[in-house]
Order: sequence, then C-alpha cells, then structure tokens
Amino acid sequence: MAKRAFGVSRQFHVLRRITQVVLLLLWVLLPWLDIVRIEIQGTHGPGIIYFGHSYPMDFPYVLGLIIPFVVLIWGIALLTYFKGRVFCGWACPYGSCVELFDGLRTAVWRGSNRKVAAWMRRSSLHKWLLRLLAGLTLALAPVVLALSLAAYLVAPRQILQEVFATPWGRGGMIQTTLLTWVALTILISWLAGFAVRFHFCRMVCIYGMGQAMVVSAAPGNQILRPRFLPDATDSCGGCQACLRACFVDLDPRAKHLVLGFSAGCFNCGDCVDACRTVQGHKNETSLLSFRSSPRGSR
Repeated sequence: MAKRAFGVSRQFHVLRRITQVVLLLLWVLLPWLDIVRIEIQGTHGPGIIYFGHSYPMDFPYVLGLIIPFVVLIWGIALLTYFKGRVFCGWACPYGSCVELFDGLRTAVWRGSNRKVAAWMRRSSLHKWLLRLLAGLTLALAPVVLALSLAAYLVAPRQILQEVFATPWGRGGMIQTTLLTWVALTILISWLAGFAVRFHFCRMVCIYGMGQAMVVSAAPGNQILRPRFLPDATDSCGGCQACLRACFVDLDPRAKHLVLGFSAGCFNCGDCVDACRTVQGHKNETSLLSFRSSPRGSR
C-alpha cells in the first residue's frame, strides 16, 4: 500500500458544519427579512409576503408556497436515491439542533462531544466559561427558535412589540399566545435535546421514514455511504475511532451498513475523517472511503 502524509482530517466535518449553519441561518432569517412568510392578520385579511410585498392568500399567489414545497420533497427524494440519507446528516434543522445540544449536554451535564470535553479539561476557567456559554445558549436559542417560527405567521415587528415592548399581561391574545409558544418551545427544545434526541429521527420522523423507503429502492452497491476498503476489520488494529465518531452509534465498517429507518446512517462523513486522521498519524491511507462508487470497497 502506498504511503502518504496526512494531517488531522476534518474535510467532511467542516463542510457539513458550514452547510448546517448556513441552512439554519437561512431558515431563521427568511421571515425576519420578509423574504417569505404568511400574514394571518393582514390589512385586507390573510396574505402572503414575498420579498417585502404583500399578496392575497389566493391563486396564483399561493403557488409561491406550494411549488417550492413540492420541489423540496421531490428534491429530498432524488437526493436520497443517489446519496442516501445525506439530508438528515447535512441539512435537517432538527438534526442540526440536536447535534448542537450534544455539545451543550457535554458542557452542563454529560454528553458525548469529545471536543467540548477536551476543552473543559484544560482548566477550571475553561470549564466554567464553557458552562456559562452553554447556559446562555440553552436559555436564548429556544427563544430565537420560537420567535422565528412565529414570524412565519405573525409580522416580525408585531412580535417584537408584543414580546419586548408591551408589559406582559397587557398585550391581549396575541401576546399571551406568543409567550405561551415561547415557553412551550423552550420545554420541547430541552426535552428533544436532552432526552429524545435522535430517537425522534429513528422512530417518528415522516421524512426519515420516506427516505428509508427511497433508500430501499435504490441500488445498494451504488448509493453514497461510508465504505470499508479492507476485507476484514482486523486491519483496524482495534482502534474504533470511526465508531466513536458516529453520533448515531453505527459501525461504518459493516459490509451491509444500515441506511434505512430506525437506525440508518446519516452520511455525515465524520467516521471517514476519523479514520483518515488515525491512519494519517501512521502515514497510511484511510481504511474508510465516503463515495457512491463501490469500486475497490465492500
């Protein structure tokens, strides 16, 4: 086997984090920037906002909501057919938030994020600063989430007025509804992040179930997935770095890696990065690849 020099590999991890952050920011900012949202209490009744302009909730303007939704669903289906459940690992808002909570869990309680744990072990100052930051994130992130979801239905200016400028208890039904929604979102976010986590993806999510059905119809020897190059796991020497990197607790070296519902691989690529790093320290090529082509792999 040819030898090459490797450093710490974070190719897929960094690219995936950038993708997750960009998509989350886009999803959060869309209603606040009046790019697209529904106005349930418009001047002339319910309406739709497109790029700052208001239109009636009627044909053909509603096609601006229906067509992108249909395109999104079919796009996810086609992406899944050729690339596996990559949407779950790279673009799903719920999955991205749960991964964020894994770092928060590690900081304030106990979790599996090794980078956060290593940072906390540096000193007491590092540990308590990280816990303070995690506490602020736990308090503020669900509020931002709740208000951003509400902004898809209620004018952002009205939300800010009712929640932050009007004394609580004096804003009427809209204010009561918004504050109740914020409290409920905080509770649900903490429950999902600390307890439910990826069990929702495995057992409840209809998008996950749909992708599992698409994956079952796709050619298994061509679909994108981590692929173990050697014929036996003895080549690893028992390091198990790829297993520790998998946040859904799968063995990426398995010949028939689960891609479907319940316990499916999310195609995050972290296991490949881990293997490249370990093998790089030994000046060897990675034992795991992340590709669609089955050539040279199991």
